[in-house]
Amino acid sequence: MSFLVNPYWYASGGCADADAVAFLAAAGITDATITSAICTLVTTMKADGTWAKMNAIYPMVGGTATTHKFNLKNPADTNAAFRLLFSGGWVHSSGGALPNGSTSFANTFFNPSLNASQNSHHLSYYSRTNSNLTEVEVGSFLSNNGSLIEIRTANISYFRINNGTGTITFADTDSRAFYIANRTASNLINAWRNSTKSVQSTTLISTTPININHYLGAMNNNGTAQFYSRKQCAFASIGSGLTDGEAAALYNSVQAFNTTLSRQV
Repeated sequence: MSFLVNPYWYASGGCADADAVAFLAAAGITDATITSAICTLVTTMKADGTWAKMNAIYPMVGGTATTHKFNLKNPADTNAAFRLLFSGGWVHSSGGALPNGSTSFANTFFNPSLNASQNSHHLSYYSRTNSNLTEVEVGSFLSNNGSLIEIRTANISYFRINNGTGTITFADTDSRAFYIANRTASNLINAWRNSTKSVQSTTLISTTPININHYLGAMNNNGTAQFYSRKQCAFASIGSGLTDGEAAALYNSVQAFNTTLSRQV
């Protein structure tokens, strides 16, 4: 009697999802716990509909700059695949990617003008650090227009997605959480902290997406990194706008993912 063995299934620790296997192979990750976490994350996101909304997913696993740079949605090592290019003094560990608050940022190569829809766009950031300084965790800004997540400056968090003057804000006393900035219509923008929709606006009308790349760990202000973050990133994503159900589902899957890796907050 003979058995036909699938070498991809075997090499990936039993993960049967092709997208998860491709990411693990690109990053050179064979650890069983990470493999299980990635496979479950991908299959869960596909089941709840959030996978289809993603352009870039940065799970920050493997503990090195090399493994952290890869986009789970498209793990090619190219700018066009939105893999990260780290600059400055990042610290990479099993907890995620930690910027130093003074020189650290990563270019996502995601250009909203080329890659995002004006009325359907989101950014997310899973912060493992409690900090209360002027720091932008992800986004870009040009001539009073842009998209960003600014987590907890003087106990207030700020969000904007493809809009000019104005931000949506809410009081925030602990920046250890999962944050989503989200637009689903020309007149609808909301912000999430974990599974709670903390604020929503119908007055911040969308504007044309700007022609510069989103940065991670700082804000890209017309090509210059500003407002460097100190918050360790254990997950980030960029993609289309999420329904309320999808935003809550994304938190659930990301929280389960980080819990498997023993780094949840």
